[in-house]
Amino acid sequence: MKITFKAFSLALVLMSFVQSGAAAFAAADAREADHAALRALRDKAAVAINKQDITALASCFTKEFAFTAVNQTVLTNEAQMREFFDRMFKSSGALVTGLKTEPKADILTRFVDANTGVCYGSSMDTYTLKSGETVEMNVRWSAAVVKENGEWKVAIAHVGTDFLNNPVLDGAKSLAKKAAIWAGAGGLLAGGVLGILFGRCGRPKPV
Repeated sequence: MKITFKAFSLALVLMSFVQSGAAAFAAADAREADHAALRALRDKAAVAINKQDITALASCFTKEFAFTAVNQTVLTNEAQMREFFDRMFKSSGALVTGLKTEPKADILTRFVDANTGVCYGSSMDTYTLKSGETVEMNVRWSAAVVKENGEWKVAIAHVGTDFLNNPVLDGAKSLAKKAAIWAGAGGLLAGGVLGILFGRCGRPKPV
């Protein structure tokens, strides 16, 4: 069978299309696997925060990282994370005792190159106050992720909220006002009782 030059050229073009299509499908599959891994990373970090499991949370980050928490404290290692969570939830001056975060991404991670991506989204965080009451606060977050030793990790994360609309702080202030009122009422009651006692002791006895 005689193959013309035109037919041969057409066959080469078709083969080129098939190969490029196969490469595109392979790249898409690889990126879908990356997206799945990044969603798992997000969920792992959220569970670690909710459980205050600092070891698990630190494992979500690269060896060198910067994590800006909602109060704008910058954390760069596991020891700082642990100190921050202890101060936030366990210290005598802590305003809250627990947190449940539910982060959601606004976009699929945008890959800068094969091993780097950026993403951003929101989270409705539920804080438990010392009084036992719960308040919700909407926060925004952004993150840069890096594939380190074959695993996706967070290199930079930033969390922020509207400081003019902070229900956690409002709740803490309300609790402090209630405590002050009760302390004042208790002081007045104690003062009244002492006044009565001392008044009786100071009265002259009848003769």
